[in-house]
Amino acid sequence: MALASRLAIIPGGMGGIGSVTGKLLRGHGSKLALLYAPFEASKVASSIKETYGEDSDDIRPYECDITSPSSVKNAFASIEKENAAFPAFLINSAGYVTLSPLEDTSPEEIQRHFNINLFGPTLTGQAFARMYFAARQKVADTGTKPYGGRIVNIASQAAHIALHLHGVYCASKAGVIGLTRSQASEWGPRGITANSISPGPVWTQMGKDAWADREAREAYQASVPTGEFAEPDEVARIVEFLVLDKALNINGADIRLDGGYTVR
Repeated sequence: MALASRLAIIPGGMGGIGSVTGKLLRGHGSKLALLYAPFEASKVASSIKETYGEDSDDIRPYECDITSPSSVKNAFASIEKENAAFPAFLINSAGYVTLSPLEDTSPEEIQRHFNINLFGPTLTGQAFARMYFAARQKVADTGTKPYGGRIVNIASQAAHIALHLHGVYCASKAGVIGLTRSQASEWGPRGITANSISPGPVWTQMGKDAWADREAREAYQASVPTGEFAEPDEVARIVEFLVLDKALNINGADIRLDGGYTVR
């Protein structure tokens, strides 16, 4: 799979699922535009070096508050200006979760979940689509067939079932699946496919911290048919498949990666 002339834009690309996915796509030749939150600014250089090594000329980081329309607009304008590669992929991997009883969840926490998990992917999806349509037309005007566009949104098993103490997280991730289906319907005829992935707990550093309690972890694993947490590389491999040219007709799908937890 050669992706040397294509650009992958990854909100949340500085850690966890985003960084593993970026590393995998880069291994196939894709150029990377990594969007990081303002609070991550001090560790951008070290994060890129740690994940991708010293030779990272094909990687460009962009500060972007995905919950701010103006910040998203400015970041994507810079991406368009500074990258010659065709804007082919958007991988929305940024996310947020805290646990609390639904009746006690503060308005601020409700808004934060919806802003990061749903409003942000809506804004970045719009910005990517506009960039893609412009690039597609420019290529088409030369008589060359444009690359297909791909959006992959990271949802959650929480979009499918009610998880205890995850009320607003469940709601926000269910919204991601609705958003993905709408993107697939509206933009599929214009060259962009959109799909989502719904992992259960993923064994990132954040996942390890969240499930540090051995008793709680083992109780959850006992309820999963495979008895396992998902690994970040599993998510990245699904992304890898979905961006293939041959995955043209996978559009509007949601792929569950939860060991069978939601089938019971």
